[in-house]
Amino acid sequence: MKKLFALLFLFTSSFIVLSQKTTLTGSSVNVTIIAIDYNSSKSAFKNFIAENGVVINAQDESKTSINATFDLTTEVYNKLRLQLNNWGYISNDDINTTGYPLELEEIDLEIEFLTQKKSSFEQILQQHEMKSAQYESLWREKQGLEDRIFNLKKRKSALEKNALPYRVSLTIMEEMTSPQESKVTFVNMPGAEYSYLKIENPNDTVSSAYYQGYFLKYLFTKGKSYASVGVYQSTQKPAGDSTIFSELFVMNFGQDFYSRHFGRGGNKFGNLYSGYTLGYIAASNEVRSQDIFYLSPSVGLELFKNKYILWDTKVNYLIPFNYQRNLRGFGFNTSINFVF
Repeated sequence: MKKLFALLFLFTSSFIVLSQKTTLTGSSVNVTIIAIDYNSSKSAFKNFIAENGVVINAQDESKTSINATFDLTTEVYNKLRLQLNNWGYISNDDINTTGYPLELEEIDLEIEFLTQKKSSFEQILQQHEMKSAQYESLWREKQGLEDRIFNLKKRKSALEKNALPYRVSLTIMEEMTSPQESKVTFVNMPGAEYSYLKIENPNDTVSSAYYQGYFLKYLFTKGKSYASVGVYQSTQKPAGDSTIFSELFVMNFGQDFYSRHFGRGGNKFGNLYSGYTLGYIAASNEVRSQDIFYLSPSVGLELFKNKYILWDTKVNYLIPFNYQRNLRGFGFNTSINFVF
């Protein structure tokens, strides 16, 4: 009986090991494409499937996205890789490869192990009467071993033929160019900004030709949205009777948007973006003050970015709602924000 229980234990263990083995394909590929013209990209994908006789294993389609899973030969897979960039921006491209030599070696070892156990069962069966309960139980166990050996051999044959080495999961989704319901990712990144402002049409009764300012800048979403506060000071000392605004106290709110053509903000260096700032200016000198609201569109470049720090620079055009002629001008800015 001890020998019988030992064999049953070995059989159970091998069954657990076998149940954990997966994948008959060589590489698992997961690709996500964001398309501006979703309908055109979807049609191109379906034409590719039809022209190459690809069998879809699973598909999920909606008005704004399509996901399909299918197996490909090496030849058809190479054709697919050439088409992906034409369908849109590739936002995700993961490839996981299974090593066939190691897989086949493991299968051979398992077949050998199960064959030896099957031989041991056959020897024990010869020691029992054919109609006894123990004989029937042992015979069913032996049949189970034979089934496992058959499935392993079939699996080995599929791997050796390697007819469809790529299993692809492809998602095409529509580019959202307007605000959608989505989860906002908040961050906590305080920092500082330096700005140099060149007034386009300075006037000795309103504005200086140049201002420079220092700001506290707080970045609070990954998007990215921010608020800042600071002061511009005139770089030119006004004459005694001058009425120019020598000091500009500024509070603002701004948002930046990444370009779909330059990595969408995912690069460590050189993320191009555009944005805007809405703000308030308290312009003043020794004798008067003025409240001014303004809009400032901008174009910028993130020089360096990682999980902990962001260093960027931008050019903006200040458009005040008052004194439009004599206070509008170009701003040149650089800022550093860090995770706090």
